[in-house]
Amino acid sequence: MWRWVVAGFLMLSVTVQAVAGFDEAVAAANDGKFAEAFEAFSVLAEQDDVRAQQALAWMYYEGQGRKRDYEKAAYWYRKAADQGNITAQINLAQMYAYGQGVPQDFVEAARWWQKLAEQGDSRSQAALAGLYFQGKGVEQNKATATSLWRKAAEQGNMEAQRNLGLMYGKGQGVEQDDVQAYAWLHAAAKQGDKVAEQSRDYALQQLTGARLKEAELLAGQYVEKYVVAFEEENKKPH
Repeated sequence: MWRWVVAGFLMLSVTVQAVAGFDEAVAAANDGKFAEAFEAFSVLAEQDDVRAQQALAWMYYEGQGRKRDYEKAAYWYRKAADQGNITAQINLAQMYAYGQGVPQDFVEAARWWQKLAEQGDSRSQAALAGLYFQGKGVEQNKATATSLWRKAAEQGNMEAQRNLGLMYGKGQGVEQDDVQAYAWLHAAAKQGDKVAEQSRDYALQQLTGARLKEAELLAGQYVEKYVVAFEEENKKPH
């Protein structure tokens, strides 16, 4: 039987880049001097430095330099998100989805992810697809979920590739197609997704003769286009 595993929400993260006016806080954080970094980020954040606001939110979320405080993390993520910081917007959406530091609100999570999905962010496309699949914060629409997963899958997103393969396998939101199911599940499996690997093996059992050869050929093409081509990009922290 097909196993459904809808892509989970995104892991909160922050990538701190050393830039002018930000160097000392970055250096302190990189040296493990979290209390010192926290103080420096706090000053900059109060001055509306969007990078510092994002970094400060992360420190509150992780409990680095201060006791973990989801409410303050959400506060500073919102400050940075309102100034257009993409990572802050993604993380704020997740906090609404999980109800961390804010009341759980899938409508608000969908609003932020929608904004980013429209800009082509694959992580947001995959997360928003999960909401459409489940009908949380938006009207349930499996065709829309499939479309969003496809956009993310074509940018190398492993979870989207797995879920798109499952949609083809079940024929939900798209016409049932074991060839497409196998190809997308194979792409996700090549990225280490164990569920995709198991489901790919099931899809393989449905294929024989010319259809099997077609599936294997397509799977190889998808790996080249949607896995290998994005390997370096996917290694970068977000």
